[in-house]
Parts: sequence; C-alpha cells; structure tokens
Amino acid sequence: VADIATGFKLGDSLAIRRNHYTVVGLTRRMVSSSGDPMVFVPLKDAQEAQFLKNNDAIWQSRQRTEANPAFNRPGVPGLLDAVIASQNTNLSVNAVLVTLKPGYAQNEVAESIQRWKRLTVYTRAQMEDILVGKLIATSAKQIGMFLVILAIVSAAIVAFIIYSLTMDKIREIAVLKLIGTRNRTIAAMIMQQALALGVIGFVVGKITATFAAPVFPKYVLLTPMDSVIGFLAVLVICILASIIAIRMALKVDPAEAIG
Repeated sequence: VADIATGFKLGDSLAIRRNHYTVVGLTRRMVSSSGDPMVFVPLKDAQEAQFLKNNDAIWQSRQRTEANPAFNRPGVPGLLDAVIASQNTNLSVNAVLVTLKPGYAQNEVAESIQRWKRLTVYTRAQMEDILVGKLIATSAKQIGMFLVILAIVSAAIVAFIIYSLTMDKIREIAVLKLIGTRNRTIAAMIMQQALALGVIGFVVGKITATFAAPVFPKYVLLTPMDSVIGFLAVLVICILASIIAIRMALKVDPAEAIG
C-alpha cells in the first residue's frame, strides 16, 4: 500500500532490497515527520528489509573477511555468515500496536503486559505526550517564532500603507475637522480602512491556503477554529497598525483646509 504522493498507481511494481512488490492499494496523507511519502509492506517483509543486508553489503563484508585471516580458518564460519545466520533466526519486532476491546482499561492492560511479558508499554496518552512533547514541540516553537515575525512584518506593512493613505488625505481630514466632525468619527474612518485592508488580505490568504494545502508535502489540517483565530489576529493587527495614522490625523490643524 503506497501513498499517492509517491506517484505509484495500482498495479505498479517497486523493488525494496531483494524483493519486488506490487501496489494493491493507495492511501493519502501518510507521510513521515519530514514530509516523505510512505509505503506499507507486511511485517515479515519489513523485518527482512531492515535486518537482511543487500548484495553489495554482503560482497563487501566477505571481502573484508577474506582479507582478515583471523576469520578465515578452516572449520570456522566467516564472521559475515555468523551475522547473517543470527539475523535470520532472531528477527525482532520494533513495536506492536494493541487494540483494546470494549470494557478493558488501557492502564490495567499495560500494567499486565509490563508485569508478565516484561515489555515496555505506552498508553495512548503517553504516546501522544511523547509525540507532542518531543517531536512536535520543537517544530511548533519554530513555527510560532515564524508566526511572530510574520505578524510584526505584516503590522509594519499595514501601518505603512494606512499612514501613506492618510497622508494623501490630509486636506480632506482638515476640512472635516473644520466643519466640526468629531475626532471619533475620523478615527473610525481610518480604522475601517485598515480593517477592510486586513479582511481582503485574509480572504486572499485563506483561499490560497485552501487550494495549496493538498499539494503541500506534509499533511496540513486547516480547522475552522484556526481560521477564526487567524481572522481575529488579523483584525487586531490592523487595529494596532492604524493607531499611528489615527494619531497623525487627529493632530491635523483645521486651518490647513484653507491654507
């Protein structure tokens, strides 16, 4: 079974070590932590591919064995042969996924396996803690740092645009103040302009992210709550970015309207 990102189709043949496999099923969103698409093979074949050396490794090991007389005495098997025999007779399982039937507590089953089977057991909560706390936490911190940098840069860009637009309307703002327009109304107009700019940017970004997510190497889950939080963050950034332009507009002298 292969992920569709590998480019394989049903009936295609692929070689893994010494064996050739036929693709009988396709799946999606099954990638490694680095974004590489995955291929699934039976457990026995996976063990063989993991522990059994390929032809080149066997040939090189035999060359090293022949070059070392200590492993080439009559009646004594070569070092490589002993290693291969050990690997073929002692294939081990790296991990076993246990599915519990209804009515069984996972903590009790885990304790029983640890006590009688002498195996290390992780419950679902413990596995999530390992994955989130160790593997995902570092990536989350990096992504969080990038988001903070992007938020600061976005706020600076919006502030510059709103400031430029406000500077172009200095005379109009002075006329409004001259006819008695309240400062609250002028500030609301500038803030509405900043919010409109932010809404347009969010809509464009949301549409782009929705269509780009399926072709991204890693699986990207876009939940509605993430969109809501992102939209609120955009509005807050736009409001903060408009403060400079608002302060500048409120300081305009009404006399400039007739100057």
